[in-house]
Amino acid sequence: MSGTVTTAPASGPEPAAAGPARLSVSTVRQFVAARSRLCDGTVRVMLLRAAPQWDGGAVQQLVGGTQVRVAAAPSVLAVHEQILAHLEAQDPPEPRVLVVLTDREATELDPGLLARVYSRRIRSVDNWQVVQEAFGASGLDIRLRGETWAAEALLDAAGTRGWRSIGRGVLSRDEALTRLARRRLRLDDSSGNTPGGRVLPGEPDRVDPVALFQWTLTPGGPDLLRELRGPEKAGLARFLAAPEQGGSTGTVITSLVDAERGSDAAAYAVVCATLWGHAEADHDLYRARGRAERWLGEQPPAQGDELDRLLASFARSGEAYVRDLVDRGEHRLADPVLTRAAQLVAQFGAQAAATASPLLPAGLDARFTAAGHALTDGSGEAVTDSVTALRAHALATGDGETRARIERVRMAVRIQRWLAGDPSEEIESVADGTKRQIRELGWADRALEHLEAGGDPDSVLAAAYSRIGEQARRARRTLDHAFSERLAVWTADGSTPRSLLTVESLLTRIVAPVVAEPGRRVLLLLLDGMSAAIAAELGQELRAQWAEFDPLPGADGPPVRRAVAAALPTLTAVSRTSLFTGTLMKGDQADEKRLFPRHSCWQGAPAAVFHKDDLRGPDTGSPFSTALGEALSDERMHVAVVLNTVDDRLAKEQKLGDGTWQTKEVGGLEPLLRAARTNGMTVLLTSDHGHVVERRGSKLNAPAGTVGSARHRDPGDPVAPSEIELAGPRVVWPEPGSRIVALRDHDARYTSLKAGYHGGATLAEFTIPLLALLPFGAEPPQGWRELGDPAPPWWSDATGIEAESGAEAVTSSGAPASGAAASVVAPSRSGTKQSKRATPPVAAGVIGLFGEEEVAPPAPRKPSDSAPEAEAPSTPAQPPAVGLVERLVATELYAAQLELLARKPRDPSVLHKALVALVEAGTLTMTALAERAGQPAGRAPGFAATLAQLLNYDGAQILEILPDNRTLRLHRAQLIDQFGLHAP
Repeated sequence: MSGTVTTAPASGPEPAAAGPARLSVSTVRQFVAARSRLCDGTVRVMLLRAAPQWDGGAVQQLVGGTQVRVAAAPSVLAVHEQILAHLEAQDPPEPRVLVVLTDREATELDPGLLARVYSRRIRSVDNWQVVQEAFGASGLDIRLRGETWAAEALLDAAGTRGWRSIGRGVLSRDEALTRLARRRLRLDDSSGNTPGGRVLPGEPDRVDPVALFQWTLTPGGPDLLRELRGPEKAGLARFLAAPEQGGSTGTVITSLVDAERGSDAAAYAVVCATLWGHAEADHDLYRARGRAERWLGEQPPAQGDELDRLLASFARSGEAYVRDLVDRGEHRLADPVLTRAAQLVAQFGAQAAATASPLLPAGLDARFTAAGHALTDGSGEAVTDSVTALRAHALATGDGETRARIERVRMAVRIQRWLAGDPSEEIESVADGTKRQIRELGWADRALEHLEAGGDPDSVLAAAYSRIGEQARRARRTLDHAFSERLAVWTADGSTPRSLLTVESLLTRIVAPVVAEPGRRVLLLLLDGMSAAIAAELGQELRAQWAEFDPLPGADGPPVRRAVAAALPTLTAVSRTSLFTGTLMKGDQADEKRLFPRHSCWQGAPAAVFHKDDLRGPDTGSPFSTALGEALSDERMHVAVVLNTVDDRLAKEQKLGDGTWQTKEVGGLEPLLRAARTNGMTVLLTSDHGHVVERRGSKLNAPAGTVGSARHRDPGDPVAPSEIELAGPRVVWPEPGSRIVALRDHDARYTSLKAGYHGGATLAEFTIPLLALLPFGAEPPQGWRELGDPAPPWWSDATGIEAESGAEAVTSSGAPASGAAASVVAPSRSGTKQSKRATPPVAAGVIGLFGEEEVAPPAPRKPSDSAPEAEAPSTPAQPPAVGLVERLVATELYAAQLELLARKPRDPSVLHKALVALVEAGTLTMTALAERAGQPAGRAPGFAATLAQLLNYDGAQILEILPDNRTLRLHRAQLIDQFGLHAP
């Protein structure tokens, strides 16, 4: 309540020339109810000076349930008769109290009879005194007395419920009229306040815009104001429009109520927000405004510029209210409002303006179209801005289809970023190819799958998707052809894989070191057919609840998600059996069950593998079969489980409906992960091969009897461009050392149409992802190193293609690339690459087979690439992350921030190492960062807090601690801006 409260004492009735006033039913009720002694059960009579007229019922019920009888006495004789009949009745009358309304003077009545009535006199009634008594107030705000219409309204609205006492304080104008408005208009029912207009102690004496908009959406609510008597209706309308109450919202809503359009107030506000806020001014806009203004009736509340300001303010409040409904998922209220708003848009001719709305569906459609234009011909900044605008629309988080459409836009942006980085079309070795598939190309496959799965109803966006998709498929085709050539040589050579993980070496190289540690148990989950793309999506979800590690002991370089090479052809009977048995072979479930426990990696401990038919529980309440449940509970047992959801979906005669994969979709995965957490097991999540998805593929003809699977056949006929011939010890179909022809294009098959296929020689089929997981805080096995964010830099919405000084080559783990590493993972072209280390000259065409021996033939020079005859040897370039950090630590602001640290590291190089690691990776767990900086894992949270204090200058969140409270994200662009690190 604003303003100064003044009080006025209760006073007697003012004499009226025409005689006593006529008393209303509410006045009589409230006046009598305030006299507690009158209603103590004794037979009594009260005389009230009033016009001797009574239109109410003879018996009136007061607050609390007490009843009184009311009678009019126009003459002295009538007064005497009423008193005597009531007081001298043979039996006690009911009700016990009689109220007599008379205009006679006390001097006209028998003094002896007058002595027998309540208070021995004729009582006079002042409505304001009755109001004061009804509220239990000690005084009244003089401003309230100025509202001459309010006294009768307050008494009438009190009804049989009365008013909650204010505790002998002064009854202010705002509190009294707020309570009146809430009760008369039933605002309590629409705004969630306490029933009966009872304002809780400390609650503001205000009917705010939110309450008013909520009230307009209550069925019949606006009619309650329109149906009030003239003075009260006008008085409440003025009150609701006051600046300290509803303000502009109250003004416009009461005008809409007068025009019988009050129920459309929220929808009208949404349209007005577009016309007076978001849309660009033009001739059509002003015409639409004029139509909207006429909707306020023949007497609008203002004119000209004042009306514009009024509607703009009203519109902001209404739009905020409706947006809040949408954000809270109140679709029961929000959806009808937006539907009605769309109708008003058409009625006002505001279709063009509606495209600027951050709330109307037309605005969302326009933003999808704008995203399509940006993807087609916009700059990187335009694309980023369009996606930001799209995600900021109120309906962006609405139904599932809208969320999926926006996700497809984001995926298109990611593919475009990947392509804009000019990814290398060369594959230097099999190891190079599998690494790129896990760390870069699988993510591109994931994004492309989202685009392919849904398309878009917007023609501009659909065309952009088609163009981007074709570019991505063309790039993938080139990469798969290059990989298949390396694969053919490597397979024929049959050399030891060395650093390259393979299905047959997984148990020995990854599982055995874990089992060797006392007390360790392994849960090996094999998702049959899971590709690198699906692993990227599932891994992103799992990392919210699990810590992911690089499980390869003794590996060089930063920790990464590992790739595993499949056996050939890339079929379950080959790769899965080879994985579970530890040797390249073709087999079945019986072979796996028999040979898996015998592998030397278990060192005599029991181990078992469970397939699809072993998972079903014995009864309704069991998540696992009896044998699997016992194995998971056995403190010595190591367990492997095959989950077939991915492979089963590929086998269906239909396309995969969308590109999204979640853990809840993989049957059995979530309960198995819970069991692993409960039993303290180390989780390895992997596959036996990947797959390609059917998207407008074509069937290739092959001689009868030669087709081995959808993606490979026996040799014999000429090899087509989409095929590659593979031979050597790694080809184990139909027996070890066989020869096959495998498809190397994603869009080809030998068999009938299905949702997807495997058996071919593409990177997506040959590369197996490996995720090593532990619960947060669990002690990792020896040699395991926790990963940062495994997504490539172009995947992040906040990361552009261009670095501050031009395009930088970066690895899939986020580390700056130099030499061959840049050519392997980073977007780059052949001809600009450098070898990882100095190597002796090799003959053109010699192919290095493994990561440690990555040697490529020199790329042919174009005439424009010719160099001088004598070229000085180049000095290796400084890694970009190091250069950026050195510029950072050289700034005065960094030095000032360093001085403010409460606990400075003794060794300054610790901070330098940590900053370089953050710039390289972008996102890192606290423990991984501490490890790279040479700090104990136990000090990781404190070390992270120190870094945040160092970098987060002036409220900028440059180093963000993510909601899991264990992961850090460095916002590189903000770091550059805040510390002024732009390259000269």
